[in-house]
Amino acid sequence: MQTSRTFAPVSPFILAALFMATTFLSACEKQIPNQPAKVEIVQTGSGYELWRDGKPYEVRGAGMAFNDFERFVSHGGNSIRNWSTNVEDEQSTRALLDAAYANGVTVSLCLSLQAERWGFDYDDEAAVQAQFETMRKEVLKYRDHPALLTWIIGNELDLNAENHAVYDAVNEISKMIHELDPNHPTTSTLSGFDEEDIAIVRERAPDLDFFSFQVYGSLFALPELLAATGFDAPFMVTEWGAVGYWETDKTAWGAPLEKTSTEKADVFWRGYTEKLAAIDDNLIGSYAFVWGQKQERTPTWFGIFTEDGYVTEAVDVLHRAWTGDWPDNRTPQVHDIRLDGQGATDSVTLVAGQNYEIAFDARDPDGDTLRYRWEVKPESEATSVGGDREEVPHNIDGLLEDASAATTTLKAPPIGNYRLFGYAFDEQNHAAHANIPFRVNSDLRQDPSELIAGEVMAMSYSGYREGQHPDRGDGAVNPSDAEILEDLQILVDNGFTLLRMYDVDVNTQTTLRLIREHELPVKVLLGMWLRAEFSNHEGCAWLDEPIPQSELDANTLRNEVELETGIRLANEYDDIIVAVNVGNEALVDWNDHMVPVDTVIRYVRRVQAAISQPVTVADNYVWWAEDGAELVDAVDFIGIHTYAQWEEKTIDEAMSFTLENLARVREQYPDKPYAILEAGWATTAREFGERANVPDQARYYDELKAWATDNNVTVFFFEAFDEPWKGNPDDPMGAEKHWGIFYVDRRPKHESR
Repeated sequence: MQTSRTFAPVSPFILAALFMATTFLSACEKQIPNQPAKVEIVQTGSGYELWRDGKPYEVRGAGMAFNDFERFVSHGGNSIRNWSTNVEDEQSTRALLDAAYANGVTVSLCLSLQAERWGFDYDDEAAVQAQFETMRKEVLKYRDHPALLTWIIGNELDLNAENHAVYDAVNEISKMIHELDPNHPTTSTLSGFDEEDIAIVRERAPDLDFFSFQVYGSLFALPELLAATGFDAPFMVTEWGAVGYWETDKTAWGAPLEKTSTEKADVFWRGYTEKLAAIDDNLIGSYAFVWGQKQERTPTWFGIFTEDGYVTEAVDVLHRAWTGDWPDNRTPQVHDIRLDGQGATDSVTLVAGQNYEIAFDARDPDGDTLRYRWEVKPESEATSVGGDREEVPHNIDGLLEDASAATTTLKAPPIGNYRLFGYAFDEQNHAAHANIPFRVNSDLRQDPSELIAGEVMAMSYSGYREGQHPDRGDGAVNPSDAEILEDLQILVDNGFTLLRMYDVDVNTQTTLRLIREHELPVKVLLGMWLRAEFSNHEGCAWLDEPIPQSELDANTLRNEVELETGIRLANEYDDIIVAVNVGNEALVDWNDHMVPVDTVIRYVRRVQAAISQPVTVADNYVWWAEDGAELVDAVDFIGIHTYAQWEEKTIDEAMSFTLENLARVREQYPDKPYAILEAGWATTAREFGERANVPDQARYYDELKAWATDNNVTVFFFEAFDEPWKGNPDDPMGAEKHWGIFYVDRRPKHESR
């Protein structure tokens, strides 16, 4: 992790003492001998060892950016690594080295090279040379300091980097160091153990004396990786510790799950005793991350101290690993944390404004009295990598009944993503902590009476097969009675007895007739298709020119016929048609068949006056949430379309994104019934690439069904059968053709839903 410029002080309540000690040491700088220790890597019969002043040197190390050496040494530490020599505004490197020497601690000193991800161009010869000269000055400053152990040339320069010339620059700096300083070996850190990156470093930076790897959850695979690749060079593990946010499980909406401080302590212990200790041939040292605190997705993720300087349980296990004994006073341990009776792995979802019980169960091994603190923060929106700077999310006040009680009440904040933090403190400046990410939605649950025909999972259906299509200007090619009957039987056999149809033309009329004639247990949401009544050529991407007025006038007349036919069918088949939809995506601003909203309202009221079934309008969730206030009073329920896949979401994000969409509508109209009239997942799509596949469709369907069942919401899954007539006829991979849960030849894509 790149951590320069990102650390908070170890502890505000000891900063004053540290400052005084550092100032004193700097004033006594002449007392520090200007005589380096000779450090070398010695090859043995079994591998390599790090030697200092002619004797093997065991690194008991941690990453540290500030002077906390007295406490560090008291726990058995003897070596630190840092991340930059040029942060004089935060910590004088000279003072850090002096304080380290005074406490018998060595320092692996990092020269902070510019990373490609920060915009540095390693093909810019002038910039590379200027950086080289800066590093040369840094080396000259510190090469003879007796606390210096090794040089680290850049931190995780491989991360998000494509230009391998960065390691040419590393090699030149390593050669320069060896010319100026024959006493200290050089390395550069990699953001993991990767054969390709190792090969690049071997080729382009052969002057380095040893490799350095930074591994977190992957530490537990490191011995096997070393053996499998036959890696035989000396190396350090220059960062290891808590499982990274990029490696951990996530909530349904993608928030990483952080381990409790007790679970992290176990990771530290097992990582050190089971993995690092097992690598006894080429490993020459390791540094735990991090002796201090920093914001990285959360304020507690990697630091082994809290923001206000309290010691966590990871320090206890490092103390035991380095000294063989537990510290005299142990840190409190987390047994459980609960929000509304749920844990972090439950993807906790709350309703805005409602109250929920929260409880933190922490226990102290020494029986010390514990005090508690709760905090609520917005979920971090950071996308930075490698430990680059992140803003610390602010605390949200006014949500907790008693922020100092082990069990209390949380009032859910407004819609959004948040994280609840619990802390328990003993009387010895120790702290346990845990957190739960949670999401706040509007109340999406409905009364069972709001279900359409009592059904949860319904299906969109048209029935057109290969070579068939609705009227596209030269007449329709409709499926036969036998084909439609076959479709209906397939759908009934798979549990789909509520169908949505989109118009009132021949195909729909035939379907209604066959349902009645064969007494099939099928109900229908009837659609009345509305054609464009004004030209949306400026908003629709595929309308190249205005729609002629003559065509718009003809469409208005056809819409009148559509309404009259739909009203007739709704009354004729009132035992089959359970609801009516007027217009499909005729209002959203990107469509090619736009109808003014006041006209749609007039059409809705006309249909309502003529039939007994409930009436709705189907449109995109964005339109309903932002523009639907006038129409919502006219319809009997809201008909929502939502497509996570079209909005570039992965299957891991799909369900949570769907609920976000519904919440946006529900927040605006909390008392209006609603149904999802379209939601689906294409299984083949040039537009979606690998996100389009059959297993993901099955998963989305199952997750949507489970949620809809719990919340009494009817969902019309889009759609029953693939429709090759849709979209560009020259693009067989177009998404529009591949939304079916059955292929066009009626083969199922996966098990019966």
